[in-house]
Amino acid sequence: MSALEKFGVEIFTQRNIFERIAVDKPFRPDNPAFIFIKSGTIKLRQHFSDLEVSANMFMVTDPQTIYEVVSVSDDFQSRMVSYKREFISALSLKFNRLITYRYFRQQMNKGVPFPENEMEVVWKSVNFLKYILDSETEMLYKKEMVEHLFSVFCYQMAGIISKEDNNSMNQMSRQEEIVFVFLTNVAEHHLTERTVEFYAEKQSITTRHLSAVVKSITGKSASQIIALIVINEAKVLLNSSTKPVSEISSILGFSDQYSFSHFFKKHLEVSPSQYRNQFEN
Repeated sequence: MSALEKFGVEIFTQRNIFERIAVDKPFRPDNPAFIFIKSGTIKLRQHFSDLEVSANMFMVTDPQTIYEVVSVSDDFQSRMVSYKREFISALSLKFNRLITYRYFRQQMNKGVPFPENEMEVVWKSVNFLKYILDSETEMLYKKEMVEHLFSVFCYQMAGIISKEDNNSMNQMSRQEEIVFVFLTNVAEHHLTERTVEFYAEKQSITTRHLSAVVKSITGKSASQIIALIVINEAKVLLNSSTKPVSEISSILGFSDQYSFSHFFKKHLEVSPSQYRNQFEN
């Protein structure tokens, strides 16, 4: 049984991370995670933008987002703290969980820089938690130790994120908030709803206003982003499962295999089968 299943948290090094994730192959994290970069650089693609995260930065990944590793430097050194949502919500932490979640969510899919001395302290906390999790020595209160060490880590991150929020993030602008809510809604409803009208109505704004704001913030139209999210979902299903294309069409909410193949080819210039085959060679 993995540490994640047994204790609700697991820590991966850069070696573990790349045993699971191949470059140029889209993946969806099973659980939320913090990724810390001690040295080197990693470039990730997510939905509509590329992101570079380098030394003394962290990012928060989320199971609603599909990522693709574009490149990794040779000196890349990292820790990934992966946890089950129910584990963090079961801990009796004093800070307001909702506020912390908003901070965490606001930082999602952004690399956040923080001072080297703070990184050093977090790095040591994470490594000690990993040491306890990996230890084969019988420990009477191992579960409680893991919970407390993970709580320490959460307090560290809440403090860093709150400070970052106060220093530079302040409040999201109204436009950023519209885009943020739009992306959250698309992540939730894209299997059944693909019209810009639906997402505009969710925020009680006009389709024209939503389209203009999304374009100004992301550089892509709302309909392009909806399509991208569906395409990324299709890529993950095609290269991480053996399900037939007809079944994947159905999972993604297409009326038949033909309409899915037409949609896929329009955006990627290869058929779903051709795309799948390139990973089997």
